[in-house]
Amino acid sequence: MSKIVLHLKASDLQNGFRGRHLEFYRILNDLMAAHGIQVESRQRDGDIRIGTRECPDDRFDDGNLHIIDDRSLRAPNVLNAGAAYFWRFWQLDPQGVKAFSSTGTASYDPAEMPLRRAQSFFDNMLKRYVQSRKSKYAQPDAPQRFPKDAISVFYQGDYPVTSGATSTTDIEMLKAVQAGAGDRPILVKPHPLASRIPDIAETLSLAETDSRITVTDANVHDILSACCVTVSINSTVALEGFLHRKPAILFGRSDFHHLAGQVHDPQEFATVFGRERERDEGYEQFLAWYFLKRCLPLNSARLEQRIWQIFSDAGFPQSRFM
Repeated sequence: MSKIVLHLKASDLQNGFRGRHLEFYRILNDLMAAHGIQVESRQRDGDIRIGTRECPDDRFDDGNLHIIDDRSLRAPNVLNAGAAYFWRFWQLDPQGVKAFSSTGTASYDPAEMPLRRAQSFFDNMLKRYVQSRKSKYAQPDAPQRFPKDAISVFYQGDYPVTSGATSTTDIEMLKAVQAGAGDRPILVKPHPLASRIPDIAETLSLAETDSRITVTDANVHDILSACCVTVSINSTVALEGFLHRKPAILFGRSDFHHLAGQVHDPQEFATVFGRERERDEGYEQFLAWYFLKRCLPLNSARLEQRIWQIFSDAGFPQSRFM
């Protein structure tokens, strides 16, 4: 009889699944307990890092279903799990999470998502995030005003490079924008948790010699309201920008590239910007498709059914646990 093994970071093992970043595991544990199915928690192996894609041994070949938190490991008996950009939407995926999830290779057809349902979802997300001025991370309350039609650049620190999603650093991305922005203002927001002090210092130095650049920690929604496009490696802010109906340009691998411009070489920025800034529709249906069809909404009445389908696809139908 199989069991479910959760692989969590050490600091999350003793807190009873408290916190938004563990909400799915709390729900999963309760659902499985109702069926008498064992769920065990272990410390995530230190050699399975954010850039690890393959397992060098057969450690997961024990007949159990292993769910690894915030990783993108491809191996038999393994699923990866993590919050998908907005709280209360999760990924449970054999390929990985975020940039490495299977959604990245999925085909997107707007016809798959009825416009009425998409509009309802979009309106609810507007209320939850834009109208309340909320984001995944805490934002300043005080409103700030910026020049209209600016290019907004959002840093993400070293994570995208370390994970293998890009080879472009935040500074290299900003310099590409400088070269292709023309006379447009450039708003730069360092990541509130991940940006390194040397990168912030270099950005401030660039701003001293380029009057177009404004470095700010303003509420993301003030920036998004003013800008004409978001630029990032593959940031959540690009999706928040979709709520403002602002196009996105990405400098790295992403699983929401279907409605974004992608820069594979920094010299391409001006060309991609010229094309993407004209995009003005499709955001409602894409966001609904991504979060309702490709993710697990934790408040869905079909959540348990969808979890069992993912388990079954991974070779673990309910009968294996009974």
